[in-house]
Amino acid sequence: MSSTQKLTGILTLGTVHHEKAAEVFLFMRVGDTYLKKVKVIGRLATLLRDGKECTLWVATIRTPTPFFFKADIHMVYAVETDDGVVHQAIEEVRQEWAASKTLTFFQLVGVGIPTIFLFGLGLLFWINALRLPFASLPLDEMRGPS
Repeated sequence: MSSTQKLTGILTLGTVHHEKAAEVFLFMRVGDTYLKKVKVIGRLATLLRDGKECTLWVATIRTPTPFFFKADIHMVYAVETDDGVVHQAIEEVRQEWAASKTLTFFQLVGVGIPTIFLFGLGLLFWINALRLPFASLPLDEMRGPS
């Protein structure tokens, strides 16, 4: 399941972890909405100001994790600046998601190999690696009207 939402309010940013193409915030609060683990493409991250009023468009993707749980990944794909201009990075978000998904797939398969004999634990990793391609970005919703 994946969806998009438009969030408007005062922005509060948590601790940031820098990746190659994106910034990952431990948490982000926009108005009354609280999000954990939010990815923001580098050029959009430069537009975010802690404590300022802002409007963000966020895609939420439900991804499988080992032991049949699911985790939500939030990706900011558009930011409205103070002057009313909406900056979108849909293609960059799509590329980042594809790269992240591929890396996670190989990590799950790789961890599954040495753990296959530990009570079938490796099989759980492989099952989740096979479930991962079904987690996708809501590209049609992202390209729709803002």
